[in-house]
Amino acid sequence: MCELFGLCSNKDVSISFSWHGFVKRGRKHRDGWGVAWYVPKFYRGKYIGMGVALVKEPRPSVSSPIAKLLEHGIRSNIVISHVRLATSGEPSYVNTHPFVRLLNGVEWVFAHNGSVEGVKSIKLTYYHPAGETDSEHAFCYIMDNLIGIGEAELFENILNIVNDVSDYGSFNFLMSNGTYLFAHTNDGRLYYLLRHPPHRGYARLIDDEDFGIHLGEMKSDDEFATLIATKPLTDENWIQMDLEKLYVFRDGDLVLKVGYEGMEVMLSDLDVDVLKIVRSSPHAVKLSEIADSLGVDVEEVSNIVQSLVARNYLKKHSRDKVPSDHPDARYFTKEDKRELIDLMIKVEN
Repeated sequence: MCELFGLCSNKDVSISFSWHGFVKRGRKHRDGWGVAWYVPKFYRGKYIGMGVALVKEPRPSVSSPIAKLLEHGIRSNIVISHVRLATSGEPSYVNTHPFVRLLNGVEWVFAHNGSVEGVKSIKLTYYHPAGETDSEHAFCYIMDNLIGIGEAELFENILNIVNDVSDYGSFNFLMSNGTYLFAHTNDGRLYYLLRHPPHRGYARLIDDEDFGIHLGEMKSDDEFATLIATKPLTDENWIQMDLEKLYVFRDGDLVLKVGYEGMEVMLSDLDVDVLKIVRSSPHAVKLSEIADSLGVDVEEVSNIVQSLVARNYLKKHSRDKVPSDHPDARYFTKEDKRELIDLMIKVEN
């Protein structure tokens, strides 16, 4: 089998500490390693969106000077990595994870742990594998079936497609479109860790007990991140994922769990209540107005709002001349989050 690593954060962060521990697992999984991360793309000096940087080799990560170099060279808000013990397809570049495909101008990344060999019997239409693995075939099947799917229907559609593949065996994967990081397990071999402020204590790598960090010294007060791995990487509070659910992460948050019984919003009730108030207003909303609507004091509302600002849900009005915690400070929802916010409000209602 193989192992997976994922990161989702509200800002570009270094993966040096956690990925250092993950790379060491290439001692056992020796048939290849790879890492993909999202970076800004520019054309003639103009930003045109996010693209994928991809590095992979059909050799053990622990003996790769490139992997060693990248430990301190990757900064991103979404990262997917993989160490491979081949079960389908020989060790080669094309069979090494992660895999990348373009859909509607967006680069998607995918990596898989498990065996779904029978999925190769499914006929593909538009996307086709370059290599021989069941993993890449499954990814192409997912991509085939996401053509023409909008964000509002995206999550349930992914889960339904994944259900088709899961019938063929062990299907644990990480996948991203540069906005969301998706995770799924049908055999329990996937864990996640929320590294949210306040950052306190000392974290130590399980596979390298001499290597650890003081979280408060390494993490900023407004940094929200989630780590995902096949097995816990550190001695922190990792949580085993539920079976056969699609976990949806964005900006360091676990935002949704999608199951066959429906969606579950993972933000706190107060977070969602604040977003509902701000989203329903035709203009920016003052902290005092949010506090009055909720029946709580302005200080408590300010703390919630500042957390939502850090996680890229809200933005302070640029013309405000008062501090961010002032009762007259005004906030509105960020445009690129409104579709997700509307979905969460609909689910909660």
